[in-house]
Amino acid sequence: MIPSVRSAGIALFAVLATASPCLAAVGMAPGRGAIGGQIGGSFFWSDADYSEGAQARFAFSGHFRYVVNSRLRWQISPGFTWAGYSSSTPIAVYDGRHPEDTNKSNNLTLLLPVSFQLQYLHHHGKWHYHLGAGPGFYRVWVENHREVLPDPVTLVLHRKIHPGLTGEFGVERFIKQLPSTSVEATTTTHWVFAQDDEAFPSGYNSFLAATEIRVGANYYFDMSRLSKSSTK
Repeated sequence: MIPSVRSAGIALFAVLATASPCLAAVGMAPGRGAIGGQIGGSFFWSDADYSEGAQARFAFSGHFRYVVNSRLRWQISPGFTWAGYSSSTPIAVYDGRHPEDTNKSNNLTLLLPVSFQLQYLHHHGKWHYHLGAGPGFYRVWVENHREVLPDPVTLVLHRKIHPGLTGEFGVERFIKQLPSTSVEATTTTHWVFAQDDEAFPSGYNSFLAATEIRVGANYYFDMSRLSKSSTK
């Protein structure tokens, strides 16, 4: 999983670096789209087994966004992050394949969000701020020794897609020498409705919240030029 995510990040930044100049547009004017990618870290802070003993881990996110007007844009964003756990935290769910385990040090919770946001924009000189929120779908799975953990009562593998919500605050600034490219820093929180009493009664069965802090870059381009070039 981790190598594939790293490869996706490299590919996305390669697109940013090699995008055709004919698509370039200065700034984030209405009608322009953008692709971007960010890397950083995340922390699972709620709830119950998902957060107890959780340790910060790597986070990755890519996105496509479209500027509607000077105050509004929308964004679609897939990503990936996970949580490891401290060896001082007692085991949450017994795994019959590894009866020697007494703590959560071999547990991982992996989170694959795909979210949609509406973002309010505020411009102050060369700085551009956004505040966004929206729904999402989240694939959540729990591993022990790199194998998906089965619930010991139902024997269902702990792997499922749940609905949720996301909220984000960020700031970006365009590069003087590359007026269609910006650098950006964001903080994003995911709230995942991950409770399923029927499938996972033994544990890792609650609301889940994770906050990410990331930095990255965006490439803005004129969507009308893109559509014209595709019809030639």
